[in-house]
Amino acid sequence: MILKNLFLIAPMVLFYACSDRPKVETIKMANGSVESTVTTINSGTVEAKSQAELAFGTVGRISKIYLRLGAIVPQSAIIAELENADLKAIYEESQKELVRAEELYKNGLVSSANLDSAKRSREVSKLNYEKTVMRAPFAGMITAMDLKVGEFYQSSTNFNKKPAVQIIDLKKRIIKGEIDEVDLQKVAIGDRARIKIPALHNRVFSAVVTKVVPFVSTAKDQDRTSQIELEILASESDTNLDLKSKSALIPVGASADVEIVSETKENVNILPTNVLSGTGKTRTLFKIKDGKLIKSTVLIGLGNYEKVEILEGIDKTDLVARPIGSIELSDGLKIKSVETKWP
Repeated sequence: MILKNLFLIAPMVLFYACSDRPKVETIKMANGSVESTVTTINSGTVEAKSQAELAFGTVGRISKIYLRLGAIVPQSAIIAELENADLKAIYEESQKELVRAEELYKNGLVSSANLDSAKRSREVSKLNYEKTVMRAPFAGMITAMDLKVGEFYQSSTNFNKKPAVQIIDLKKRIIKGEIDEVDLQKVAIGDRARIKIPALHNRVFSAVVTKVVPFVSTAKDQDRTSQIELEILASESDTNLDLKSKSALIPVGASADVEIVSETKENVNILPTNVLSGTGKTRTLFKIKDGKLIKSTVLIGLGNYEKVEILEGIDKTDLVARPIGSIELSDGLKIKSVETKWP
């Protein structure tokens, strides 16, 4: 009876012993492409390529406002006007006087001095009139509007005061950000990048580096950084978007996650970065043999947070352990492997 119970207990002990083994994914080294990337130390900021704060050229009472906040306007569109009926009348009369002076000059009835005087009068009256008219300097969207009909407009030298009107263009957006000083030599004008905009449900846009400032700022106590600028590239789908739809626009001022591709290699041996431990070019990983982990050293090349190039220390037939969850791997640890295809 005792012997029979021993035969029953033995398989149960073996079962529990095996079930206590931590699970790891089993992968093999693959062949593919790998990138070396640089990210900004903080999120970048979306800005318009052209942005302007508008104001009247003189003081006066606001008479008319033609456009509202968020309106999309063509270049030279009138946004607002001050009370200017008298100046407009003077300008229109000077236009007529110039036409008469030109006609008389052709017929030899007035001198060139009289014609020049009429031209100057027209220019002065036009300038005075245009000071009371606010126009869009370029096609774009009104993003700030602090005008009210009937209010007395007076320009201010207070730089903290918000602009009367602000307009941004609807062209390609730019991203401004900062990179760590150690990455300054890795980034060059023309490098491609991926931009993820959280405000647009993490949509990813292609971009190119257009400016790298070769200066390290010490404004922050802990971080020494250099400024960069990127331009978002318009895809074919972007050019067909309806600009009157706000969802089609990349919002200025939004944060942007920046990933710059500084170097790329094709057809190299690669592994996921999270199977490696350590820093520098020499790293460690765990191979799997006979259900046990064997700590091994490898030499790496190009890489990023996702995958890395393997130069030495492993064969394509070797099985490599990738932990599942938060388990800690150690040399000689017995494990239960779960076959996984990668990449």
